[in-house]
Amino acid sequence: MTLRNSKGFTLVEILVAVLVIGSGIMLAARMQLMAIQNTQGGYLRAQSANLSYEIIDRMRTNIVALSNGNYDIQAADATPAEVDCGGSSANCTPSQMAQYDQYWWRETIGRALPSGTGAIATTDSGGFTTVTVDMTWVDPYSAATGSEQTTITAELPQ
Repeated sequence: MTLRNSKGFTLVEILVAVLVIGSGIMLAARMQLMAIQNTQGGYLRAQSANLSYEIIDRMRTNIVALSNGNYDIQAADATPAEVDCGGSSANCTPSQMAQYDQYWWRETIGRALPSGTGAIATTDSGGFTTVTVDMTWVDPYSAATGSEQTTITAELPQ
């Protein structure tokens, strides 16, 4: 009895090839999903940093209210009432402008960050005011449970 040379692939070889290719495609899809999640988390951290710097810049332009402690707000405090300080006809006092800035900041945090909140603490450091801005939010794309936090500290001249 002579064996003939077989041509083509056997069913077992095809099954192994399909499993190897399928596993590779599944791993590539998982890597893509993780990349998207990390990108979204990075975006939220960038938003947090930008909003922190924005409120610090607003404080820098309102030194009187900053020196009086009008920008201090705890995370558990309610968002201040809206004050109309917009437009060229508005004539707000420094404390009203601080309240306007806090309102704008808190509303923007609520829209930009999931379950986001922020706190501002100021301390007189002799010629400078030390400003600490804390922001907390929930990152739904993070593998870790709980919340994310950004803390930025700046020294502003009085």
